[in-house]
Amino acid sequence: MKTELYLLPLLLMGTVGYSQDKISMKNGTSLDVKLVEIGTSNITYKELDNLDGPTHSLDKSKIYKVTYSNGKIDILGKFQSADEVKSFIANKISEYGVDRDNGMLRLTAEFEGNNIKINSVSNKGRIYHEDKYWWDLSRVVEFHNISRRNNGAVFLNIVTYKNRKSKTELDKLVIKMVDYEAAVALLDAFKDLNLMLKEN
Repeated sequence: MKTELYLLPLLLMGTVGYSQDKISMKNGTSLDVKLVEIGTSNITYKELDNLDGPTHSLDKSKIYKVTYSNGKIDILGKFQSADEVKSFIANKISEYGVDRDNGMLRLTAEFEGNNIKINSVSNKGRIYHEDKYWWDLSRVVEFHNISRRNNGAVFLNIVTYKNRKSKTELDKLVIKMVDYEAAVALLDAFKDLNLMLKEN
């Protein structure tokens, strides 16, 4: 009789542990849950400590990965951390970005916290046009659709706040690119980063 009583809690613990799924968010937090359904745009789940309670829903765009109770992992997001997406953005801008007025100058980007500064540089790395402002990527008001021109140029337009010393104002950050696919990837990365920074 005593043996049966000792085994019951162990069996229950195994069942609870086995049925646990995990949702890892793009903002770095994670939730231990019981998944109910994975839809095309949302994931629904129950809280582990309240399985008879309400069903909750999360937009898939906020989720980096889902780890199922059987160990299988589904990666939903391209980037696991804000630092990873910042590095991707800086690299894409350096590789495909060009000065809006002088196509011979390329762009370079640097981050300071939630802010980005984009400068125009020569092939030797000399700064020709230094941006006086830091653009706040955690306070984006609107992402415009990518604009393609007949000459092959592509423009990204992001409405957000720019900061210089103690002055802050709403304006449009314009980035000129030479490759459409790179511009699409860059815009998606900016949207992911904005989501990560807003949730932190």
